[in-house]
Amino acid sequence: MDQINELAINPHAQKICSMFHYGWISKKEIGSIERNIQLFRDVQTYLSLLGYELLNPPGTEWYVIRLRKEYDSASFDYFLKRVKGIDKRHMALLTIIYAKLVLPKELGHVDPENELSLTVDELVYNYGAKFQQRKQNPRKTIETLLASLKKYHYILWEKGKASITVGPAIYMLHSEMLMDICDYVIQGLTTGLETVEKLEEDPADDEED
Repeated sequence: MDQINELAINPHAQKICSMFHYGWISKKEIGSIERNIQLFRDVQTYLSLLGYELLNPPGTEWYVIRLRKEYDSASFDYFLKRVKGIDKRHMALLTIIYAKLVLPKELGHVDPENELSLTVDELVYNYGAKFQQRKQNPRKTIETLLASLKKYHYILWEKGKASITVGPAIYMLHSEMLMDICDYVIQGLTTGLETVEKLEEDPADDEED
């Protein structure tokens, strides 16, 4: 009990930690806390005690918390269970958006403060055919997938507007997890191709019989 009493709690930092209801806070709401080094460190410390790390993604308007790697070993399985209505196509589109809008900053290819964006037209032109289902319009397919990613705050996008930017939730995913998603998507696509090849081979086998 004496040890607890000796711990000096910073009430301002404590209040900030309590505001991460969805995993992120707008900088417009609390200001730039990194300007106060002690406050920033206190917030980091309190979140660390709960197993989280505090992120300040450059060029964004949020502070984001992410589960520390050592506590996030089953993140991909948890992702699949937690995010309902997301399938391989959503995951494939998510990895494309990550590769286009986040990875260039992480690799130092562009200024981290630059806000990168994509347009629906770019996605439809480059990837529309790959996501198309039966005779559905490629643009309609892409927009439907984007709507789901927007619902879970992985992207920011208003239907009818061209610009797509990353949402705060994408920073809550470890890059290793996104690589797992890539592997999962590729595995699914490979399995699909093997099925198609088998279906194409079967008629020939029947003719020989």
